[in-house]
Amino acid sequence: MTILDYSAKDHLGGRLQTADTFGPPSNPVREEVDAVIVGAGPSGLVVATVLAEAGLDVVVVEAGQFWTHDQFQRRQSWAARRMMQQQGTRVATGNGYLPIASGKGVGGGTLVNSAICFRAPDRVLDEWVDQWGLDYFDASQRQALFREVEEVIGVRATPSSLAGVNSEIARRGFSQMGFQHGYMPRNAPGCMGCGTCQTGCPVGGKSTADLTWLPRFFRAGGKLYADTRADSITTRGDRATGVEATMRDPDDGDIVAALEISADRTILAAGSIHTPLLLLRQDLANSSGHVGENLRVHPTCGVVARFEDEDVQLWSGATQGYYAYLPDNPDVLLETFSASPDVFLTQLGTVGDIDPGEFLRDFKHLAACGLLIRDDSAGRVRPGSGNTAELRYHMSRRDVGKIRDGLLALVEMFFRAGSRQIRPMVRNTRYFHHWRTARAHINKFRRPTDFSLYSSHPMGTCRIGADPSRAVVRPEDGRTHDVDGLHIVDASLFPSALGANPQITIMAQALALGRRIVKG
Repeated sequence: MTILDYSAKDHLGGRLQTADTFGPPSNPVREEVDAVIVGAGPSGLVVATVLAEAGLDVVVVEAGQFWTHDQFQRRQSWAARRMMQQQGTRVATGNGYLPIASGKGVGGGTLVNSAICFRAPDRVLDEWVDQWGLDYFDASQRQALFREVEEVIGVRATPSSLAGVNSEIARRGFSQMGFQHGYMPRNAPGCMGCGTCQTGCPVGGKSTADLTWLPRFFRAGGKLYADTRADSITTRGDRATGVEATMRDPDDGDIVAALEISADRTILAAGSIHTPLLLLRQDLANSSGHVGENLRVHPTCGVVARFEDEDVQLWSGATQGYYAYLPDNPDVLLETFSASPDVFLTQLGTVGDIDPGEFLRDFKHLAACGLLIRDDSAGRVRPGSGNTAELRYHMSRRDVGKIRDGLLALVEMFFRAGSRQIRPMVRNTRYFHHWRTARAHINKFRRPTDFSLYSSHPMGTCRIGADPSRAVVRPEDGRTHDVDGLHIVDASLFPSALGANPQITIMAQALALGRRIVKG
């Protein structure tokens, strides 16, 4: 694992261009390269590295900013405004109300995630291989891909000394229930347990994509334009020829420069929302009708528990340090979590009355654990006003049942761990003092609006598959079925929901596809 300190940018030799260092030209900036990549998140930077190290001339454009760890501010409001798409206000509507968070910036979602690194479940990858033709995830190849990614980004189980009291409580409870459980695998070899992963790691201890893959890309001669939004894909006939983009001041949105980038290969890695938006706005690569469809999001919910005799101090220790699998339902994954008090107040306030003063006084005694589900439900992405997206998502009864099952398991876990005041994030919530009462309350609910839901894993909106009538992209090299020279490499390719935090699966897929793009 190699991590580069970006505290001084002058040694990059012009490889990094940002709005605050770029001299406004009188004419559009023109680049002619072998490949242009839209998006500098985990997929874009992996593919950029693979192509550049193979000797290709590569340019990456990223709409978000470039950050050094000393610039991060440990406030959720600051992070939402600077490092989240639509300033953290993106919501899907349908038969419920579902916030969908996505990272923004050089590093993408790795800037604001909790560094969780689960490998994709074998049963899911087997389905993708058998039903969709994703041979690069065949059982004979997948482990080598995951191992390579894990080595680059430094994946290790969270040390118990850093996991925090919140994780110890979960370990205690899950042990009594006989669940398969353990300390969270994370790519945070320099973690100091400050509990602020979601606002950017202030010490550089999390191996984000900008600190691991990007240095290799620069050393191989690659070039990155930050603060630069891809406005359109250029085409000639049925072939993509590059992108037109604008570099904008991140504070006021004023255009700093126009860019025209010509390339033999145009590669979209803008994520499961912006990649389909680019295509839909130009009606590209959509003969199947599946661009923007099949949105999966891993809906989540959680439980808070009070421990009178323990100083839990949620803000201390790994943001998410412990996990367990629900034995009777492999589509439910249980994960501890922490967040700032304002986030907890907001979430709990949507489903029940809460006294802010009392809550804050009790905060050091509170533990929290959540769940995510592998959703069968589906949504869609459509262009909204400006550069925004309109998201629709309809949660099925089956998926609501998964949420309910997960909450019941978490409530039982906290009671077994010693709490007698447990508050699930459901409608009309309050502190429950008995397991039977809490269970009866949760079991009443059947609608998505009965739960305080959240999501941060959009995927599946340009799915990959051998059949062009039901897939946007072909498995051979990530090229779209309709447009030559146009490839997609991000999580929008996933044929179905993953069922685990997607970070290293995104990177493993990008690694495989990047190598195939080079050969093609």
